[in-house]
Amino acid sequence: MKRIYHPGGSIVTGSALADAVMLYAEALSNRRETDVVDIPVIVADGSRGRAQFLIGSSSQLVSVTSADGESELTETATTQALRDKVRTNALPPSLVWAGAPMGSPQFDEFDY
Repeated sequence: MKRIYHPGGSIVTGSALADAVMLYAEALSNRRETDVVDIPVIVADGSRGRAQFLIGSSSQLVSVTSADGESELTETATTQALRDKVRTNALPPSLVWAGAPMGSPQFDEFDY
């Protein structure tokens, strides 16, 4: 699981979903475009819900590993749709941080 921090707060979602959102935000930024994404999330009471938020050229997102949630949240169709949008008319995204192996440095030392 990963927590995505944005200017209005944060959301918890699956790792693959968070990585796809971050890659898509980067692609939109490179194109100077914006879009609204809709992804499944774990809400404060532990139940599942959905979040919609605007991403793009002015996005300020941070994704960090999270222990929230009992099991990995997945939604293959949404993850694939976001990854497909990255490839559409996009400059090559930076894959340096995406899919880094467990134990890789994280931003956990930041106090949000």
